[in-house]
Amino acid sequence: MKRKLFTAAFVVILSFYIVPAQAYENTPIGYASMPGNPNDSNYYNEGGTTGGGNATPIIVTTTADFNAAATSGLPAVIYVQGDLTVGEVRLGSDKTIIGIDPNATLRGDISIFNEVHNIIIRNLYIRNDSGAGESDCITMKATGDSQPPPHHVWVDHCNLYNSTDGIFDITQRSDYVTVSWCKFYYTSTTVNPSHRFTNLIGASDNDPCDAGHLRVTFHHNWWGNLCDQRMPRVRFGQVHIYNNYYGCSGNTYCIGVGKESQLRVENNYFDDVETAWRDPASTPGKIGWNTGNVFVSTSIPTTFPNDYNDPNKVFVPPYSYTLDDGANVKSLVTNGAGVDSNDFFPHWLFGPYGEFDHSGTVDMKDFSQFVDYWLVNDPNQIADADYNGDGIVNFYEFALFAENWLKEP
Repeated sequence: MKRKLFTAAFVVILSFYIVPAQAYENTPIGYASMPGNPNDSNYYNEGGTTGGGNATPIIVTTTADFNAAATSGLPAVIYVQGDLTVGEVRLGSDKTIIGIDPNATLRGDISIFNEVHNIIIRNLYIRNDSGAGESDCITMKATGDSQPPPHHVWVDHCNLYNSTDGIFDITQRSDYVTVSWCKFYYTSTTVNPSHRFTNLIGASDNDPCDAGHLRVTFHHNWWGNLCDQRMPRVRFGQVHIYNNYYGCSGNTYCIGVGKESQLRVENNYFDDVETAWRDPASTPGKIGWNTGNVFVSTSIPTTFPNDYNDPNKVFVPPYSYTLDDGANVKSLVTNGAGVDSNDFFPHWLFGPYGEFDHSGTVDMKDFSQFVDYWLVNDPNQIADADYNGDGIVNFYEFALFAENWLKEP
């Protein structure tokens, strides 16, 4: 009876009860937010990192469909459902790739090579137990000195794990990257007994062409179970590391300060780990850390001078950001990082309000689901419909639903 009465009311009210839907801003913080140098087309992307932009979203449920969409030369917004073994996938530029079910997984190496740029990857499990491609979960690099480099990449709220080389390596002149709210880990030492090295920034001391590039921001990430080192390990790059949680007891070291690198380390939480930072070789770079970092059963390294306040030695980030208190980072990150976090991604992040089934149109199937949320008082049950967060789905949400009714994308 509830459904029949509500349907009748909906038919009457829909014809005149319309208000404008509100916009949702969803952009990276850090180097991926910057457009780059307009005088250097190899590194410029107007508007920063925007991925597939306004391309009509497509849902992929098979390896073939994913690979076709991800490697195309056209902008694309790709929603991933299911557990897909994709092998090595060389992405095309202008892609947004988002997991839209709780177990959305890509198995293989997501390769971002040469001039590929403007990539957003979110809300996915990515693993590479098989050693596909370069054996990473994500590989970003130019494949030769004469090749233009990849740039403008944002990886957010992903679980990256069980690779047989690095987990996410950024090398060979790559630039303008943000890695945020991700979890790095291994489920077993048998996955890679001697090479559990998570993030390599700069592949060799013999790559001086990397100087002036490799600009990367890591914020609110969790290096966890069985991560051993390279969190990250940097050569030549300018890398901003803030509000991250290091919870990988038994490791060898966390941050590697390599040749001609500059690292800015702010308000991180080092929790019972070995060697917060060190020079992994014999040609150290520069590091600066503020007083907001927290060290629990971890000593502050004394092998480096602190160049935090010397902009001639350690860069000052050229973008806006807000530091969370270091004491709160463990709780924030362990609850908020990764796909399996306590963060919730409501459907309107991926399309118009009311498109519950991601079909491309707000229609009767979505209406049936909307009715089930109507006037329910349990916030947990209505999280995917309570747009204004007032704890109930009522005429406010109804107006948004009506605004998008049968609208063409």
